[in-house]
Amino acid sequence: MADKDEHKQDENASKPIYVSKDGFEAVPLRRGFDVIRPLWAILEKVRAETGMDCFICGGYARYCASPRKKPVEAVDVDVYCETEDVFSVLQKTLESEKLEVRHENNISLTYEGPEDGKYAYMPPIQLIKPIQEARIVSLGDKKTILENFDFTVIRAAIISPMEVYVDADFMHDEKHTLLRLKNIHCPVSSTLRCMKYSRKGYWLRPFECLKLFIDWSERPDEYRIKLVEFLQKASENDGLTQEEVDELEAMMRID
Repeated sequence: MADKDEHKQDENASKPIYVSKDGFEAVPLRRGFDVIRPLWAILEKVRAETGMDCFICGGYARYCASPRKKPVEAVDVDVYCETEDVFSVLQKTLESEKLEVRHENNISLTYEGPEDGKYAYMPPIQLIKPIQEARIVSLGDKKTILENFDFTVIRAAIISPMEVYVDADFMHDEKHTLLRLKNIHCPVSSTLRCMKYSRKGYWLRPFECLKLFIDWSERPDEYRIKLVEFLQKASENDGLTQEEVDELEAMMRID
């Protein structure tokens, strides 16, 4: 028994340690395109009309490209636009297709399809509003948008019915269900997102967790004090005013 344990330790010791990589790459799209084909047709129409890009990225693109046999399914389809003009054209086009806005916030418009027809089996479409403030960027080309995402496993954008543009660490981290942080908007909201993805089966390693503490310690005192005060007040009976809620959401960028 001892010999087997020693042999196993030797194998682990000789196994090369994965080193994180920079950049992006194209990987095969493995599943999920047929469901969003009607939306893809709309995006192609808008691209042709405007000469600019609009694209699906985030959780649904991750699902399409995942190397896992049974990846975590996405609950919606996030669509980003290169410019505000493209956003406006796409918004009008979606509405012309009789897709109704069921929810709106500072971040996005959520569309749901009818009970039947070509959009009936598609997950809700989240049209992300074009924003560029502080550390938040939700307009620009695919690379710009993906570089603003936090986890490598959601740094994915569909570029064709056959390929997905992903972070260079995507395939490794998605295969092993690892959360690797490459961008932190707010350490508190990122912690909440880590908890959310942990419930989906992803694992946050200790060093990645440490990044959140380091980020918090490097924030200006004014930011940390205000955020603590807002969160403390939000947990009390009186709660926050709408203006304070808006400011808190802007600081944490909660969707």
